[in-house]
Amino acid sequence: MATAPKVDNEIQCGFAEKAVADAMVEKARSLRAFLQGEAPEGEKRRSPTPTVDKMLKEEGFLRMLLPQRLGGMGLSPTDFCRVQMEIAKGDPAISWVIQIINGTSWITSLAPDGVQDAVFGDGPQPVCGAYNPPGKARKVDGGWIINGSWPYMSGSRQSNWAQQGVVLEGYDGPVVPGISMCYLPMDSMTIQDTWFVSGMQGTGSDTAVAKDVFIPEAQMVLMDERAGQIDRTKRHFGAPSDLLPAVPVVRTTGIAQLIGAVEAMLEIVTAEAPKKPVLTTIIGPRTKSGAYMRDLGEAAAMIDTAKLILFDLTAKLDRVGLGEEFTLAEKAKQRAGGAQMIELVHGASESLMFQAGSSGFALDKPINRYWRDISMALRHIQNIPTIGYEIYGRNLTGADPISPPGAY
Repeated sequence: MATAPKVDNEIQCGFAEKAVADAMVEKARSLRAFLQGEAPEGEKRRSPTPTVDKMLKEEGFLRMLLPQRLGGMGLSPTDFCRVQMEIAKGDPAISWVIQIINGTSWITSLAPDGVQDAVFGDGPQPVCGAYNPPGKARKVDGGWIINGSWPYMSGSRQSNWAQQGVVLEGYDGPVVPGISMCYLPMDSMTIQDTWFVSGMQGTGSDTAVAKDVFIPEAQMVLMDERAGQIDRTKRHFGAPSDLLPAVPVVRTTGIAQLIGAVEAMLEIVTAEAPKKPVLTTIIGPRTKSGAYMRDLGEAAAMIDTAKLILFDLTAKLDRVGLGEEFTLAEKAKQRAGGAQMIELVHGASESLMFQAGSSGFALDKPINRYWRDISMALRHIQNIPTIGYEIYGRNLTGADPISPPGAY
């Protein structure tokens, strides 16, 4: 495998200006009531409603991380997180779709020139994707034949392209690091309606199926190529996001939406506290209960701490985009920081549901939807705390790693 060249500070342009980012944050905040109103129908459909789909495309929410050279906004990781937290307060499922499409579209912008030409030749395009279980790729003259069935394709109905994980026919090794990536137009696949879950119902994370789909050579990135690495020889290079590591950015920004969702839960419980009595006691409203106020304060402190960690991590990623080094030790520490945020969000959300009481589990209560969406998203493989802590511990002691450095 080629060694990534040394990073320097010679970047053609910075991230999006503050005014652009602030405008997107305000736009996201203004959409909260709209998203809350559409969320129940989105859950019934198990995908974003047509009205939300139209809004996402027209208002630019699907191209926030894409670099400006490809028609995107080029937001920094920090600013993208600020937007996502506000979107999640309206509907966590929609913030999940935004996360997946922005993250995958941006990762596509790190691919070799041939991929970028194919996908973005006609302007910015929304890209979704999945890699496990991988499909199969068979070499033919001029390209590849792709077959596969990829579940969990969040944003599949909002995307024009897909980044799909494949292994070469005859390969019999581990998926990581043996996986390659191919880029397929969404209309070359069929979508199977398979997304029947208890949380994140409105994400449309169905199964995409490719049957004997031909793609040109340029739309395949083999595992031994430089995809995802810093390659200054590409024609399409020069944005700060070209220097960012894929996994830390996608993982960290993905946790931001969970923090926004649990903040919405906190707002609901806080607003109810002066009105709801402490049943089976003579205390009266919960604001007169030391126990309830203690638990509410603890949940709020957990969320505050998660936000402090989040913006510390994203500040580092912002600086990496401007040329600062990102050592393996720092990546391992970031992975553990992600684990901390997950545990804090989990602890706060569970505490808030205890405080909300049994009525909070009614399906028509917004806090129930936030809780279900958070509970499912916390279990994403990138969010499992024990893996993050083990990676950090092994790095601290010099023990053998359990994951390739690129997956930190």
